[in-house]
Amino acid sequence: MIDLRSDTVSKPTEAMRRAIYEADVGDNCFGDDRDTLRLEEYCADYFGKPEALFMASGTLSNQVAVRALTQPGDEVVIHRAYHINFFEAAATSAFSGVNFNLLDSEDGLYSVADLDCVYNSKARRNSNYALPKLVVVENTVGSRGGTVFPLTTIADIANWAHTRGAKVYLDGARILHASAATGIDVKQYTRHVDAIAVCMSKGLGAPIGSVLLGDAEFIAHARKYRKWFGGDLHQSGMAASGALYAMKHHVERLTEDHENVKLLYESLQDIPKIRCIYRGTNMLIVRVDELGVTADVLAEDLRSNDVLCLAWDEKTLRFMSCLDVDRQSMQRAAAIVRSILARRVDASEFCTP
Repeated sequence: MIDLRSDTVSKPTEAMRRAIYEADVGDNCFGDDRDTLRLEEYCADYFGKPEALFMASGTLSNQVAVRALTQPGDEVVIHRAYHINFFEAAATSAFSGVNFNLLDSEDGLYSVADLDCVYNSKARRNSNYALPKLVVVENTVGSRGGTVFPLTTIADIANWAHTRGAKVYLDGARILHASAATGIDVKQYTRHVDAIAVCMSKGLGAPIGSVLLGDAEFIAHARKYRKWFGGDLHQSGMAASGALYAMKHHVERLTEDHENVKLLYESLQDIPKIRCIYRGTNMLIVRVDELGVTADVLAEDLRSNDVLCLAWDEKTLRFMSCLDVDRQSMQRAAAIVRSILARRVDASEFCTP
């Protein structure tokens, strides 16, 4: 079975398992789990932020970040496609008491002009009204096929936010993919934002973990809310050591995932009645609106032929490559996907009156 559902499905390599087994642990609640401290120090330096905090997941990172950067009643400006809105809207409302002002676009990107538009969509006369205190950027954009957010636009957005007294949070679960695709040092992205989260279990192959980064004040607040939300850990080095191994050994290979997805894209883009969207990273979106069959039916058809993918909605399939998918496996998967989709195209044409 070739699993292209997500870059979270990879299993630890033997070397990573060995690092986990040999983890140098203490008790993180007392601040003396040594491999957790090593991961945090390494990531703070790597991403160019003063401090880092190990988290159990990307979702926990997002929720803690919003809570630490806002007060109840504040407004968060965010694109409707971003993970914090698409998957976490209920949790964010319950935990942080904020309200969202939603941006929209096909590729998940937005500009200062878009910010001006949503800012002017509500009353802003005084502090009795909701005021934007947090602007969220996602890079890459997971539900829009891995779109890379341009660096210059992030800089403009940060300037817009900061001049209005708002913070900027970068959901950088796949920021390393953006860096790999563009060749831009990741610190060039992070220097414009107040806080960022990076996921070690997406693409990098760690079994668990995310790192939240920012200044000392932010991390102090984040540490408190991590505890409040039940995310404190004891011998967390058992997980942090896998994440540290991933950071040290799996970043440079991310371009392999990009190239594998490009191969799949190129094998499918000439099939009529489907639309393939490849944005240069490790995701491929395939729109199947015209095939006369829903995406979940196609996903089940592929499963029965040893390829797993994600039916994102009724009309969309998503394919992703990861650590466990080599070039040969992707070539085999591409042939299978092409055959099944082409067969469906033929069937839809046959049924057309």
